[in-house]
Amino acid sequence: MSCFAYPIKRIRSPLIFLLATLSAPSIVLGNFTLRLQTDLGGLDIELFDTAAPQTVDNFMNYVRDGDYDGTFIHRRATVDTSGVSVLQMGGFIFNPDDGDLFGTGTSHIATDPPVVNEFDGVNRPNVRGSLSMAKLDGQPDSATSEWFFNVDDNPGLDDPANSGGFTVFGRALGNGMDVIDEISSLSRCRDVVPFVIFCGNLPDVPVALVSTSDELLNRNLVNILHIGSDMDGDGAIDDQEDDAPNGGDGNNDTVTDSTQSHVASYPGSTGETITIEAPATTALQSLDILGITFLLAHPDESDVLTDLDFHFGYAGYELTGLAAAGDSATVSMILPGGAVTDTFFNFGPTPGDQTNHWYEFLFDGETGAEFNGNIVTLHFSDGKRGDTDLVSDGIITVSPGGPANLVGDGDGIDDEIENAAPNNGDGNGDGILDSTQGHVVSLPDLTGNSYVTVETSAANLIQSMMFFAGPEFDPSLDSSNPATYNPPKTLEGFNFSHGFLSFRVTGIASGDTATVVIYLPERESPRVYFMYGPTPENMVPHWFKFNYDGETGATFDGNVITLHFVDGKRGDADLTANGVIVDPGAPAVKAENSGSDDGGGGCSMANNIIAGRPSQAGDWWLLLVLLIFLRQRSFARRAYY
Repeated sequence: MSCFAYPIKRIRSPLIFLLATLSAPSIVLGNFTLRLQTDLGGLDIELFDTAAPQTVDNFMNYVRDGDYDGTFIHRRATVDTSGVSVLQMGGFIFNPDDGDLFGTGTSHIATDPPVVNEFDGVNRPNVRGSLSMAKLDGQPDSATSEWFFNVDDNPGLDDPANSGGFTVFGRALGNGMDVIDEISSLSRCRDVVPFVIFCGNLPDVPVALVSTSDELLNRNLVNILHIGSDMDGDGAIDDQEDDAPNGGDGNNDTVTDSTQSHVASYPGSTGETITIEAPATTALQSLDILGITFLLAHPDESDVLTDLDFHFGYAGYELTGLAAAGDSATVSMILPGGAVTDTFFNFGPTPGDQTNHWYEFLFDGETGAEFNGNIVTLHFSDGKRGDTDLVSDGIITVSPGGPANLVGDGDGIDDEIENAAPNNGDGNGDGILDSTQGHVVSLPDLTGNSYVTVETSAANLIQSMMFFAGPEFDPSLDSSNPATYNPPKTLEGFNFSHGFLSFRVTGIASGDTATVVIYLPERESPRVYFMYGPTPENMVPHWFKFNYDGETGATFDGNVITLHFVDGKRGDADLTANGVIVDPGAPAVKAENSGSDDGGGGCSMANNIIAGRPSQAGDWWLLLVLLIFLRQRSFARRAYY
């Protein structure tokens, strides 16, 4: 097997190559390192300039000219039955405006003349983590711009009979192979139906897909963002830091960012500079600038990212030099001037969920994000939420994430669904389509026969609206055991025919009040509202009646329920004054012949469902199918960049 370069479409002129060679600094007699940033993370590579001087000089000519910036990783190849062996790059740029990936939209970068083979399979073998030059089959001295990481040990590439052997000229440092392994784990074009019939000359290109119905665009590929030196060790490449505003002083402290290990400036997805500043006594290291492919490679399975635009991109990094294990650190993220952001999301584990997942990283009094114009203040604590390893070890490994803005009306419900609400899509009767208002949501309940409309103040936003079946709120309920599958006794005798609502109200001041109005079908007359979560008296999540107590709770007027909230008080499921009110709950009406003293009326279907009677088992499946349908409809509207 040989790693080969594809046909070249254009060659750099001899004059340009001569100027590049003359302007290049002389080779340093000693190994040196570069920072490589890709859409899925950054890594440091060490170059063997002493052992392979001509190969390294050839590679650095492309680096200095910026030729690798914007190229995509085009080949994940297997050399034997043990699995992926090489990950190849350094060749192709995809511009969707010029055509498709496998046709006129893809071009090869301009190449310098081939470099002489400097193979030494004894001292520089093709082992896992090493970098080698790609070349034409059977032509030892044909290497130009393309190169690859050895993902496995590849002794076959150290055979001189195989095209003269393949020159190793560098290696990945530290945990850099974690990034290469993640890219290698993606599907190849040839592995994805129906793309297999369109792969053309790039059958092994790794792609990140949400579904096989996606069109292959640049966001599906893994790109090299930039390669360069990082002298201060923060993970941001020096020449990009020097391009920051104020002559390379992104935080405006009169010191160049590229000389400070606690300050990193880099171009976000929009091309505008973002600056991250840690305390002067805390070193910022291993900055990962993550591109638009990151979300596709780590999809949101919970729909929390619906209607969010991460146009500033994503980043992760490490904070070292803490005074002690378990210490805290505050970081400032300075966005482009005039920019504002609505929220902040991270990807990683949390104390309540050890699996990697997307979660909103708002300030909870200890960790999280606060917003002030174009500055996001991020609070971290070693071992707590936001620290990926969740271990108090003196290092805060900041979970990859970024600021986001709402797009559309931001409630997470598809416009077509809201437009089908009563009054031609105007569920609250204010003369404006609900699908255009972020503070109004209309959606079908779990019966599929009725619509429910939820409204808050025009200054606020309703997000992540969803209906659930009752027991889904309580993880302690065991669906395999009818004795424990019933909701708590306080719910007996009430009909939850519309299902259980879950939503968040944002845009309020910390600790402020908010009012939410729920419009049920006119025939309904609820008298009780139940919620699920902690209360100030009982921090264990549980069901409780949320009737009005003079400060918080529900009041009733026919089919209209008014919920009174105070941020951080009873009824706000996070019990934190953080500008966000979280409400999982349900309106309740008395079921027929229930014997309840709380009044009201309505059909008894949901009472039988919640009681877990065998005769109603089919109704559960109907409700769950509708829930899945609603989630899939909202998933289709996710913003990825």
